[in-house]
Amino acid sequence: VVFGVGVFIPHTLFWGEEEFEPIALMAPSSELPHVWPTSGAIGFEMDTPWKTLLVGFSKIVTISFSVAAGFRGGFIFPFFASGAAFGRVLNSIFPFINVQLATLCFAAGINVAITRTSLATTLILGSLSGEPLAIPAILAASLCSLFATSYMSFIKTQIARSDIDHTLFHQRHANIIEEESEIEGEH
Repeated sequence: VVFGVGVFIPHTLFWGEEEFEPIALMAPSSELPHVWPTSGAIGFEMDTPWKTLLVGFSKIVTISFSVAAGFRGGFIFPFFASGAAFGRVLNSIFPFINVQLATLCFAAGINVAITRTSLATTLILGSLSGEPLAIPAILAASLCSLFATSYMSFIKTQIARSDIDHTLFHQRHANIIEEESEIEGEH
């Protein structure tokens, strides 16, 4: 599946570290560093928002297949690459949103939803992008994603974050209900 998608949409191939910039800039596929032929089997170019959306979803599909199949490598930079594609789509819909902020914040949001690493993701994206003034916006996107997806587990081996549960009152509410039922059971 990964190979099949990559043959038609070459932007989905490889790790995403080197592909982030061509995706974020909607650059011609000739700028993809690890792909030959760079335009794939059908001459795919990421030149419209619909094709950019297709790249974002295709990248997520290929990530899920490669992780499930046990391929070597990680999923952090591939999620950054898919986030860059979705950020470009957001910029196409709302052109007043800065391209850099849209791509970096979407990349952070997707990565934090999966990895639960809001601060590390913010620092990585802020420093690697060379956009230190974007760090507050990236952190805000990371925290929104963290709190919105805190109850979901995307990775089977992921450890629950009790600090987030306490922050969101999930654990506290459960403990209060449990204590009330114990008190009622004693009487």
